[in-house]
Amino acid sequence: MSAMISRSLLLATSFLLVIGQACADPIGDCNQIGDTEKQIDGCSQFLELEPYSPYVALAYGLRGGAYKQAGDLDRAIADFTQALKIDAGLVRVYVNRGIAYRDKGQLDQAIADFSQAIALDAAFTDAYINRCVAYTDKGETDLAIADGSKAIAISPNDAVAYNDRGVAYEKKGELDSALTDYAKAITLDPSYRDAYANRAVLYEHKGDKEHAIADYRAALSKNPSTQDRQDLEAALKRLGDSP
Repeated sequence: MSAMISRSLLLATSFLLVIGQACADPIGDCNQIGDTEKQIDGCSQFLELEPYSPYVALAYGLRGGAYKQAGDLDRAIADFTQALKIDAGLVRVYVNRGIAYRDKGQLDQAIADFSQAIALDAAFTDAYINRCVAYTDKGETDLAIADGSKAIAISPNDAVAYNDRGVAYEKKGELDSALTDYAKAITLDPSYRDAYANRAVLYEHKGDKEHAIADYRAALSKNPSTQDRQDLEAALKRLGDSP
């Protein structure tokens, strides 16, 4: 199981198209985020019907978020780029495009987008956290740790910031600092499956079987995905503990 677990899926675009009483179904479909296919269709219809609306940039941003959620990263990037051509001040669109670039392995483009988001809003915690992850992926752990620390300074109760800084510390080899950050993330959010899993991996690497098993079991109890469940169960069996 990889110790690198980011908050990418926690960053779906959440713009609202507020256009008064004359709301048609495409607008409602474009605004909702529960049904990706419906959102893409709704935003596409809105863009076709209202090409001169002041909310076109937001619709591109929403459709890009839906494409990203569906795993269609090229279309997501294209829509985010179109949104930014229309309105270069959409901070979250820079972050979302950066996440899409990062998911494609294009780390320099991702870092550039997160940096632009920070330039537009120096207090936007999510931009620092996502840049932290990108720097960690790139092996630039000092820059990653600095971004994680900045995010924590802005939002000291953000469990994800501690978790992702912990991953950077772990990759740098500062294992005690990583353990401290994972523990803080769990204290802030006792349901945080990824922090338990990351700490379990680190405990296992340190040879602390008892604590590793406890954390793997805690992660397993937090409703993991099918793949994560298989990985957690395999880890427990490896340590001689039956799930």
